[in-house]
Amino acid sequence: MNRLILSITVAAVLVSCALPMQAMEPALKEKLAAVLDSMQRTMKVKSLSAAVRSGNTTWAGARGLSGAFDSVTTNSIYLIGSTVKTITSSCILQLADEQKLSLDDSIGRYLDPIEFIDPKITIRQLLRHQSGLFDILSNTSFQPTMLANRSTVFDAEDLVVAFIQKPQFAPGAGWAYCNTNYFLLGMIIKKITGNPFYTEFRNRYFDPLGLGSFVIPAFEKRPAQPVAHVWFDLNGDGTQEDAHDFYYNWLSLNSAAGAAGGYYATASNVAEWMQKSMRGDLYSAAMQQQARTTVPSSGLPGSTYGLGLMKRDFLGITGYGHPGDLSYSSSAWYFPRIDVSISVLMNDSRQSLNSWSLVPVVTALLKAYNDVVPLSVDGEEQPAAMPSVSLNAYPNPADGDLTVTLDLPRNPARVEIVLSDIIGSEILRTSTTGANQGINVFTLPLGGGIPRGLYVVTAVVDGLPVQSIRIIKES
Repeated sequence: MNRLILSITVAAVLVSCALPMQAMEPALKEKLAAVLDSMQRTMKVKSLSAAVRSGNTTWAGARGLSGAFDSVTTNSIYLIGSTVKTITSSCILQLADEQKLSLDDSIGRYLDPIEFIDPKITIRQLLRHQSGLFDILSNTSFQPTMLANRSTVFDAEDLVVAFIQKPQFAPGAGWAYCNTNYFLLGMIIKKITGNPFYTEFRNRYFDPLGLGSFVIPAFEKRPAQPVAHVWFDLNGDGTQEDAHDFYYNWLSLNSAAGAAGGYYATASNVAEWMQKSMRGDLYSAAMQQQARTTVPSSGLPGSTYGLGLMKRDFLGITGYGHPGDLSYSSSAWYFPRIDVSISVLMNDSRQSLNSWSLVPVVTALLKAYNDVVPLSVDGEEQPAAMPSVSLNAYPNPADGDLTVTLDLPRNPARVEIVLSDIIGSEILRTSTTGANQGINVFTLPLGGGIPRGLYVVTAVVDGLPVQSIRIIKES
């Protein structure tokens, strides 16, 4: 259980170089369905739900189990975790367009003083994770408090005051993924609008855009539509169980995730949201340009970070979006060159899985789209995606050197093995240009200086994160 909780992202639309999806619908539907089915079976996960939106048309598919005896459907909602940060960011950007705030305002203008939080931090630094603040989800007292008060709905300000510690670095002096930033942004939204973030999101986005599946159960009426049950090891016996009753009624955790990651939604609604928000439908072209201005973000393989969004390339095509993890996992991206958005959701919380595990699924769906609706990317041939790989690490739990094995189906140009902490900060990285097809062995020294806790090992092949696993350092 401890490991579970710790495993917890108006411009003119670019003219699409692809044919409308409607013209290719039968062939494209068949191709996308086959890819999703294959990826769910290959990954051996409980379920995957995905959506591909092109123009005004959405394809959706769902494969696998919800509960022990029922299957997920395209109407099933999943917790989307930090993909929610794109909603919080969009609201802040709209408020800036409305001249109700400036991105370079100091947060002390809107928030009462809180110990360890520098009032001179700017809103832009919160959005871009450059505040240096401590992530309250990593406080060792956070998890026991959530478990001891499962039916309590927590307010973000109370949580920040209770669990904040000394900052990691001075504002603007570095980059570190930090959920505290988005709790504070939610508080700023309430201060300016007079409404809690969830009321503002519904009034601005979910109701007007017809995104009716979005819901945050701790604060809103629970939906009538089905919830994809999350599966994890409840009692530590190594066997996954249907944990829906426990998890969905865990109001303390859901309310604590709040503006940083507390919403459930369908893959279709997530894909449509990602298209409208990342395309720039919701705020000005000037604000979109600022949002897409990214900075290096250590610990996010192959990605850079903007204002509540990540930027990375898939098959040579630039995507903007955000993954999310809170036992469930999500990965949602928009590709402005072709006006296509792709979302993938998962309800399997095994240690070997997280949102980075869904990047190959997004890539495969994009490739399937490309196979039916050919894309031109600067006249260059698109690189082939790396087929499924096998990543393992031992001993796990570890103390001292960690041996990582990576079984590759073909020869890569470059392989990197990255060790990150639970909030995405890179700890170690080893790389080689000498990896070959078959089993490759790497060593990560987990000696002095790396504290005990949960970490993520990610294999990055030719710039693409292909698989991640979780490991525990014992001492």
